[in-house]
Amino acid sequence: MAPDVPMDAAATLAESLPWLERIHALGVPVAFAAQDDSEHGLVPWGSNDVLFLAGSTEWKTSPAAHRLAVEARERGLAVHMGRVNSRRRLRIAQAFGCTSCDGPYLAFGPDTNLPRLLAWMNELHAAPTLFGDEA
Repeated sequence: MAPDVPMDAAATLAESLPWLERIHALGVPVAFAAQDDSEHGLVPWGSNDVLFLAGSTEWKTSPAAHRLAVEARERGLAVHMGRVNSRRRLRIAQAFGCTSCDGPYLAFGPDTNLPRLLAWMNELHAAPTLFGDEA
């Protein structure tokens, strides 16, 4: 992933730009961390392979982040959401069309949380989201 500045789209873009081509040169897919306000022309489309929905919880679960996720998918990019630590957030990531997500949920009480997480995953596969791609 290219360097980022949490919750600051303009600073993230400035910090990331010098690194995008270097990362590509290594043969590694480039993930750009979209932050709060990235929807205002602050995503380097064409220079990244993955749109990483980072930023504040409020922003990354917002309609603005959803629109960026849709645009990324239309451009053929993968979409990843960070800090997905609840069933609700997992459902949002699914509704946004995310191809992957992460979060430390399993690290805290893995004996208890692994069965919960597996149940959430089964639920995602068994029951479609209410909104599908329109969330």
